[in-house]
Amino acid sequence: MAPLASSGPRRQRNASCQAKNALLLAAYVKAPTTEARNRVVNANLPLVWQVARSEARRSSACFEDLVQVGSLGLIKAVESFNPSRGATLSCVAVPYIRGAMRQYVRDHCQPIKGSRNLRELHQQGQSLQQQRLHHGLAPLLDTQLAATLGCSLERWHEAVALNRALQMGSLDQPACGEGGEATALVDLVVDPQGVDAYGAVARADQGQLLRQCLGQLQSDQRHLLVGRVLQNRSWRELGAQLGLSGKVAQRRCQELLAQLREQLSPVLAVG
Repeated sequence: MAPLASSGPRRQRNASCQAKNALLLAAYVKAPTTEARNRVVNANLPLVWQVARSEARRSSACFEDLVQVGSLGLIKAVESFNPSRGATLSCVAVPYIRGAMRQYVRDHCQPIKGSRNLRELHQQGQSLQQQRLHHGLAPLLDTQLAATLGCSLERWHEAVALNRALQMGSLDQPACGEGGEATALVDLVVDPQGVDAYGAVARADQGQLLRQCLGQLQSDQRHLLVGRVLQNRSWRELGAQLGLSGKVAQRRCQELLAQLREQLSPVLAVG
């Protein structure tokens, strides 16, 4: 029971930081100057450091480099922050920070050899399928698509697998949602209520558990979730790719999110 004695001072420090942050944010909203923005950014750099430590453990990237790119993500988060939406700055900032870091890792610390050619091959295949969709034609089967692209079926499957891996690493990246809000798939599954100033960082491992659950989904289910949340595709477009109507695709996506919340509810509960 002795360790509980320190929880009081810690809560007081957190409350003091939150109060200071609120004052700085209010000043920036009232007068959005570069100086006011930088004061908010400097006050929230510990958030960048914590995310950078976590990301440095899961990649070969240098901690200092991650802090640098993460700070740019924090700047974007501060500039896009809207206090009227009710979310704390940290809830908005963490996807920006982590997304910037993981984008840097993918661009500069890519561990998969030949991945550039595979990414280009996958982009060509996706472009071809999109062209067929726009002309009212059914998507090609994998064997037909590989033949059209002039590659083996195994090579195409490698490109698809790499794209899936990169998508799974992008679940924390903010994507443009309804109303222009930045939304990440992790944010849609995790209950957004009751998050404290640094709660999102403390729950970083929950994103990893979410990835494990997504890896167990069928490919069409993964395609539906990733296509809607990360790629911001329309329900009609996703439905056509999966042989469904737009309304059915929307309903299935919502059902999948509900299933993930239920499956992860014991872990996602914030104490």
